[in-house]
Amino acid sequence: MRRNFALLSLIFILCSCNKNTKQSKEDRYLNASYKTQKSKGILPEHSEEFDSLTNIYSNFKYHISFDAPDHWNTDYGTAKHTIFRGNDPELALTFSIVVVDLKTEQTHPTNAWEFYLKNKKKQDAELKNKVRTQFNSELQNYEATKGYIRNFVSAKHSYDVLVRSTDLEYVNHVINHQIYRGNYIYTVTAQMPKIVYDEQPDYFERLFNLVSFLPNSEQ
Repeated sequence: MRRNFALLSLIFILCSCNKNTKQSKEDRYLNASYKTQKSKGILPEHSEEFDSLTNIYSNFKYHISFDAPDHWNTDYGTAKHTIFRGNDPELALTFSIVVVDLKTEQTHPTNAWEFYLKNKKKQDAELKNKVRTQFNSELQNYEATKGYIRNFVSAKHSYDVLVRSTDLEYVNHVINHQIYRGNYIYTVTAQMPKIVYDEQPDYFERLFNLVSFLPNSEQ
């Protein structure tokens, strides 16, 4: 079980970057993604709900909900395990929720922050390597701290990444919270240009307060 979590603690880095990266070892450790189960028709009919008037998304399989600001554009994201993605075009902000489901009947007693502290060196090295290989860039201003989302302890990671395109270069600021709950690992990520973040950091930090965890009737 410890080896499973060592691998999964790194998978969240791939998922939170919204990349369609193949993960060859994934099937050994994870159940099928929500998108895969939905496409195969093996989920209950009302396993999720999205209210387009209020921009509230609820996923009843993973027991999580997000009340997105009304002016956001929303979809299900491109990454395999992303269940929700929101975008604020005016702020160039992307907000995503990724959930992975462990292939085990046991729950893990350690919260995400405690696990990070026990595996800090390895996790930090993996994050730096993923940014280097996927974005051809280096981590800047990296910080890992203990956080909370709705009273659930999270491992909060924040960092900057230099983004270059044909005629544009800017620094992107990334914030993500990882939470363990039962067999699920949640990674909630916000990313936006650093110049935008620096103008109103409290606004972007408060976006995570819009996440709610729903009661699990099976527990």
